[in-house]
Amino acid sequence: MKCLNCGKECTTYLCADCQSPEILEKIFNEIRSYKPETCENPYLIEYASGLTDKYAERDCLPDILNLFDKSINAYYYCLYYKMRRDNQFEDFVLTYLEEHDIHDLKTQRVLYELLGFYSRNDFIKPKKWSELISSHSGLCCELYVSAAEYYGMIGEYDLADEVMQKADASIRVIWSDEGAQAKIPGQFEQTSKWRKKPYWPSTEERRRAVAMFYDEKGITYPRIATRPAKTPENEFAPINECFDDELDDYSAFWCAEAFSVSAAKSIYQIAAVKVKDGKIVDEFQSYIRPWDGSIGRKAAAKEANVALDVIECADDIDIVLPKFFEFVGEDILVSTAALGNQAKLLSRAARYAGMKEIKNEFFDLLDLAADTDSKFDLANNTREYLLSFFGFDEGADSLGKARVNAMLYQKLSEYGE
Repeated sequence: MKCLNCGKECTTYLCADCQSPEILEKIFNEIRSYKPETCENPYLIEYASGLTDKYAERDCLPDILNLFDKSINAYYYCLYYKMRRDNQFEDFVLTYLEEHDIHDLKTQRVLYELLGFYSRNDFIKPKKWSELISSHSGLCCELYVSAAEYYGMIGEYDLADEVMQKADASIRVIWSDEGAQAKIPGQFEQTSKWRKKPYWPSTEERRRAVAMFYDEKGITYPRIATRPAKTPENEFAPINECFDDELDDYSAFWCAEAFSVSAAKSIYQIAAVKVKDGKIVDEFQSYIRPWDGSIGRKAAAKEANVALDVIECADDIDIVLPKFFEFVGEDILVSTAALGNQAKLLSRAARYAGMKEIKNEFFDLLDLAADTDSKFDLANNTREYLLSFFGFDEGADSLGKARVNAMLYQKLSEYGE
């Protein structure tokens, strides 16, 4: 065996002459970042060339670290366990932090790795360490940035900016001046964005953890539970058409579609009015957070003439649709294009809510109009023509359009009597 530092024949990976803290630092970093095309250590290249598995050169690190006592190797074991994603990492690092001064550079490096390990996965454990960082001056810039990110994610925006002021004033760095300084404007900007739209994780478990902090501060946030899986189109039952021409009780409805770059459009608002004996007796309306991307949500806010936050913070489709169908019950659903675009929009919404069918029957006012008088057929078989013919103003929102549907049904039913 050759010494990986000097090439001398020996029985360990480092010969007795090379077992110093300085050489350990050098060889550890060379092995951790080893790439044959960039490595400048010929003895490490020779050793690694005989290995077949990816990153197999790192397997020798525990043997190298064990050549040194705990006062020297504990720091490197922290980095080694993080690199290997070893389950011992957290416990080993916590012990190290309890035994070493926060102002020591190696201690700060270890703490930085721990915060990276926790980031966006745990929102309880980082609190202690972020408070420790924010209470000290003269620490490395990257630590302040990490603490500020944590505070921003849990809604402590003012504290995040205070910590970032320390980052901006810091002259110490963990790795490099250029890398550390590059993080500062980005974190200031991120905190500013979170003030407008709070950070919201992608998993239910993480959402519940963050929501605990938001509840304390009165910060509003979207739903916690993740949406059910979308029902494939080929597994969704066909809609049912109503053939009854005389309806006394029904629900007139309307779905407002959001702009989409794809043909499969989502909806941002749904409404219905319940009609009994020809009179509106109850109403339902709700915004929906469009599920197909930010472009659709921005377009929906513009179309609805509301702030983007209203759309962004609206309930998801699988929360709204059960409320809609509870409202309409077993009523026949009435609308212009009830068997056309409105059916497509509502069916797609149901599929995205995890439903497999809509049990209600659909009644299309355009079909009723065509059957009522030939003047409502062909080119005149449109919602716009019917509104103009009967002198109705279009509804300003989905609820207004649902009311208009009820009015159109009443007029068409009475027409020609």
